[in-house]
Amino acid sequence: MQADILSMNGGRFLQCFKDLFNKFFWSLGFAFGLKDKKQLGSFGEWSAKKFLQRKDFKVIASNWRSRRDSRNEIDLICIDKECLVFVEVRTRSSHSFCCGYESINGKKRKSLLRSFKLYLNENLIRVNNYRFDVVEIDICPNKYCILDVYHHENIAIFDQNLH
Repeated sequence: MQADILSMNGGRFLQCFKDLFNKFFWSLGFAFGLKDKKQLGSFGEWSAKKFLQRKDFKVIASNWRSRRDSRNEIDLICIDKECLVFVEVRTRSSHSFCCGYESINGKKRKSLLRSFKLYLNENLIRVNNYRFDVVEIDICPNKYCILDVYHHENIAIFDQNLH
């Protein structure tokens, strides 16, 4: 690990340090540093990961990206009992006009389905059961505290023509 840190350029090392710093303080209950969408998304994914682990999910990948096309991304990939679970995390302000589940539009659905298929093909995983879950993290916009976590299991968001 020390060799990896020493071989990083300054910007990458600083980003890794910031990520570790944020996650440490998030684990203590201090949710600060959420000024931009990227940080807010990181906080939501970290919160969802911790939430699912408390429900005995085994997280096998986070922020997975396809080797073929890095635009294809899956927030979390977990194992729940004997089921492979693809998880989309939606972090939103409690003042948003729609919930995280409703914010997944047709374009995002197509992208998710493509990502799921790529993951299964690239990793040569043959599972009998897999499903799609959505975890919503609702935060208070001014205090950056988690208000609610909603876990929608086994979501059927794909139209027949997307398969």
